[in-house]
Amino acid sequence: MKKKLKGSALLWSVCALLIVVFVLTGLLALNKAYAEEEINNIASRRAEYYARSGIELTADMIINNKDRNELGVDLKDIDKKFEDDDPTNTLISEKKLTVEFELECPVKVEIERTSGDILKLSSKATAGYITREVTAIMEQTGNGANEKWELKGYATK
Repeated sequence: MKKKLKGSALLWSVCALLIVVFVLTGLLALNKAYAEEEINNIASRRAEYYARSGIELTADMIINNKDRNELGVDLKDIDKKFEDDDPTNTLISEKKLTVEFELECPVKVEIERTSGDILKLSSKATAGYITREVTAIMEQTGNGANEKWELKGYATK
């Protein structure tokens, strides 16, 4: 005896189509997650590069004894900017200088003197909705007329 299987091909094709739809939906969701992760990685790298650029520009201004009058900040003779008004005070001034650059996004660099011959530069930049902060150390080397500032290294937060 033969069973009649009329209409079973339609049922099998609908089942196969559902399986294909589920697989494609899963692949699209996975692809979307990877794309969002890559967008975040790119924004993170851009923010870090902008923050590093702010440090590089500020370090160049300090090393080459330049000023930025259009920004309202003068970094020429930076040692004089951190001098304390009270000569009896042996503590380093807690004064911070701020320089802002307008690259593709605003970059803010804070300069803080941590010791007599060390400057800490902290730069913060935002790309998209991701913010990165980069810190660098500058050291003054030499003595007398041979004194010069050198950028020593970075740390990223």
